[in-house]
Amino acid sequence: MQDRLFQSEEFGTPAQTAATVIFVCPYGTPIERARFAIRRLLRAGYHVVAYQTTTAVFTEADPMILPELISQVREDIRSRIAKLTSESVTEFGFFGSSLGSFILYNCIGQAIPELRWGVFNTGGNIARGLWNMPMLRQLHVARGWSLPRLEEAWAELQWPDFGRLDGCRFVFASSRRDRIAPLRNISQYLKPMLRAGAEVSVYEVPAIGHRTAVITGLWKSPQLVRMVRAAQPA
Repeated sequence: MQDRLFQSEEFGTPAQTAATVIFVCPYGTPIERARFAIRRLLRAGYHVVAYQTTTAVFTEADPMILPELISQVREDIRSRIAKLTSESVTEFGFFGSSLGSFILYNCIGQAIPELRWGVFNTGGNIARGLWNMPMLRQLHVARGWSLPRLEEAWAELQWPDFGRLDGCRFVFASSRRDRIAPLRNISQYLKPMLRAGAEVSVYEVPAIGHRTAVITGLWKSPQLVRMVRAAQPA
């Protein structure tokens, strides 16, 4: 397993008057390819800390890499927030896409209480999503993994203990034509957040598949962030 499973880059200047957006790229997407969305967030007045993750999280067909990746990213986000807080930044939110969305799903609530709002740009069952990708499914089958075993291995990540989410606001962007993380399956993942006290909404994006759903959500990132921040203090 690699020692460092992610890379990060900071965009814009942190300021007390600007919210910081923790931005986690989709699986297999370097920060460079997501710069169009980052630039749109910068133009909207946000400070952005962006993360890209190693493709080995899935191509190695080792389910233990995913929890380690999430742990590493989570610790780095905590460190960044502590540093930015010392520089008088007071507001933190997030925008995660595909795998990035799942990583951030494991960073809210008691994990990182400062993340009070955010956008999950597609989301759902991580094991089923992987299983719907033929190349990655074949790699895992070759290593002796089945879908039920993957779901068991990732159960604690799929159903994290959020603690309380009172006052938190989140939006899931999804498409009914997304076969990797379909809109129809999202509701079961909203329920634990709602029970924990969060306000959660769903925004349907026009798309013909998972990739176009993710890209559309990225293009609409300022709109989606503005939507979820609507009831937040200025």
